[in-house]
Amino acid sequence: FNFGSDETTQTSLFAAAALVRGQYAKSNFTGREGNQGPYKLKGPNGELYVLVISGSERVYVNGVLLERGENNDYTIDYNAGELLFTPVFPITSEMRIAVEYQYSERSYNRIVTYAGGSVTAEKWNISTAVYAESDLKNQPLQQTLTQEQLAILQTAGDDAASTYASSAYVDTYAASKVLYKKTTTNGVTYFVYSNNAEDVLYNVRFTLLGPNQGDYVLTNASVVGKLFEYVAPINGVKQGNYDPVIKLVPPTKLQIATVTGAIHPNDKTTFDWELALSENDANLFSSQNDNNNKGLAGKWNLKQRLLSKKWQLDASSSFQYVQEDFKTIERLTSIEFARDWNLGLFTGNQSIFSAKLDAQLPKKGNLAYQYENLGLTNNFTGNRQQLSGAFQLGTWSIHQQGSV
Repeated sequence: FNFGSDETTQTSLFAAAALVRGQYAKSNFTGREGNQGPYKLKGPNGELYVLVISGSERVYVNGVLLERGENNDYTIDYNAGELLFTPVFPITSEMRIAVEYQYSERSYNRIVTYAGGSVTAEKWNISTAVYAESDLKNQPLQQTLTQEQLAILQTAGDDAASTYASSAYVDTYAASKVLYKKTTTNGVTYFVYSNNAEDVLYNVRFTLLGPNQGDYVLTNASVVGKLFEYVAPINGVKQGNYDPVIKLVPPTKLQIATVTGAIHPNDKTTFDWELALSENDANLFSSQNDNNNKGLAGKWNLKQRLLSKKWQLDASSSFQYVQEDFKTIERLTSIEFARDWNLGLFTGNQSIFSAKLDAQLPKKGNLAYQYENLGLTNNFTGNRQQLSGAFQLGTWSIHQQGSV
């Protein structure tokens, strides 16, 4: 809806809602020398099999966005979640590959709502918006939760490692099924394959947990189905990589409310700002660990024209603050942010201050100097300076950039 009281002031309101198919995810990995792929994309929790939403991916190599296509840089198998680089884009072991994509996660029906409004005047504007994406916890799709499984989710909080539940249930004998019976040795109860119809038989689903993380190993895949065998721990260390459990998927919710504004009193001065509040609940079934659900972020930008003659000189500065618990839909920083600042895994509240001088000679070139300061409350503070320029000398073009 658009309306206004006069020609200089305009007001607009909007609202949208949708049932969505995908969720945002990101995979980072290093290329293998001479290996064009396929490279497997993973889910946010390390899932090995993801169904990528067609056309949703953005592939970066060393910070440069690539183009999809057999005659371009890469192709992708959306059903298998596999990335293959073409011969025109050779891969080396020095390449940093980052892939952002939407993947199909259909554990629950999910709804997205987005609404807001803005007021725009001649020298200022202000707007607000609220975004929310939430699983409908009472409408599961790919899992039917029992009362026991629901109780596990209610006590798990945000701890993903606590959302595993037993997969075994009593089943009837059939020659086409792989079934197990319970056996107890030295006080330890475990499952053993059985085709004896007189036993109490269980249908068991085994989940791959990783080396030395489980008590079962895959011993035979040539029977009707895969066959697993219990292996006793040695000196307290597990010897298997599977367990008779399934991972429960809790419903989640993310809400973000923003207020933004801008002031431009004249042609030479511009000031804009933004304030955002997020609420991220990783388990709607549980009230535990909810003390870190809310986070705050804000930023401002100021630009001033200092000289408007033969040379144009602009001065600008900006400041951004992001609390550790602030959650956004996608990334806030550049794709190469961690490398630019020589960071590994970083935590804590984040603040970035930037100041820049930009001199331009129309049709001849430009010269810019920028200073940045990054602070992380837990373990890092750093400064970065960058000098860049581009000049046109007759038919020659010169571009240079350096940072320290």
